[in-house]
Order: sequence, then structure tokens, then C-alpha cells
Amino acid sequence: MSDRYNFELIETKWQAEWEKTNAFKTMPDDRQKFYCLEMLPYPSGRLHMGHVRNYSIGDVLARYKRMQGYNVLHPMAWDSFGLPAENAAIQHKTW
Repeated sequence: MSDRYNFELIETKWQAEWEKTNAFKTMPDDRQKFYCLEMLPYPSGRLHMGHVRNYSIGDVLARYKRMQGYNVLHPMAWDSFGLPAENAAIQHKTW
């Protein structure tokens, strides 16, 4: 087993699988829409219970609304820019 992540092999494999199964295909429908946007995570240091609390609440709310029949948009991204990320990079000397 290699110690390195072979991104080309793994990404190509899963992108083909997602394409084959239409994993990300969306269809317009008449369900009521619900948009759940949480605070975006950023690299500010070590994970702590505050992270769990922040993301668990939004995840539970989005899942609950899906169970009620809503068409839910629950984006998750990574805020790698901005002042908190910059301050963390300076503090950890990773800039």
C-alpha cells in the first residue's frame, strides 16, 4: 500500500461512478424549497466541540426538512480565505 494519495486514480474512478449513477443529477419539482446555509468551516486551528455544535445543528435541520418533504439545498464549502484563515496561517507559520 502506498503512503501517497493517488488522486488521479481515485478521483477518476469516483467521477465515473457518479456519472454512471447520476449521483448529482437534479430534477425540477414542485416541492416547497428550503435553503439551509451554515457558517463555512475555515482552517483556524484544532477541531473542538464548537465545530460539532455548529455543523450538527444545520445538518439536523436540513435532514428534518427533507423528511418533511421539502426540496432542501444545504451547501457545504470551505472558506480557505478571509481573516480567520489568514490569522491561523500566520500563527501556525503555514502561509
